[in-house]
Amino acid sequence: MKTLIVASSMEELKCFKSDRYLKVATGVGLTLSAIESTRAIIEYAPDLVISVGSAGAMNSELKVGSVVSFSRVLNRDQDLTAYRLPLYSTLRKDGSTLKEIRLSGSDDYTLISSSTFFTSAIKEADAGDMEAYSVALSASSFSIPVAAFKLITDVVGQRVKIADYKRLLREGRERLEEEVSNFINLF
Repeated sequence: MKTLIVASSMEELKCFKSDRYLKVATGVGLTLSAIESTRAIIEYAPDLVISVGSAGAMNSELKVGSVVSFSRVLNRDQDLTAYRLPLYSTLRKDGSTLKEIRLSGSDDYTLISSSTFFTSAIKEADAGDMEAYSVALSASSFSIPVAAFKLITDVVGQRVKIADYKRLLREGRERLEEEVSNFINLF
């Protein structure tokens, strides 16, 4: 099975040393992750796509340093409520709406993505990141199963020191790779 691991940076991909993974770093944000994920899917034709990286906790159950698998992802940057569409929904070219993308994760948690940092918690989400929605949208557009595994590096609304963030990434890499590897083995 060809598995594409997608992260915003090479730093977040360092723990995935196995040759069994195809890897792509997209850059930060929804736009870059959509473009680069789509390019990689076309180039590699994977059987499974996994978004990995860091996320900020919005749910007190999620502890800093833990690795979480999500079952759905929302796009915070979409607000078409002026058109009487549900918040966070995406309007497709055929006029249908897509509010959330279902993920192949085992935990019943919702991830929300935005191209800007979250300064406060969103009640509909358990954690926030900056790329997973675009990766999931790209994979689901090609009917490829997609999952998201995130290392919780901070709590939304609390200041994060860059040194702490980098330390948490270093310390959490092995757990992130282990969780992803276990998921792939069971998939």
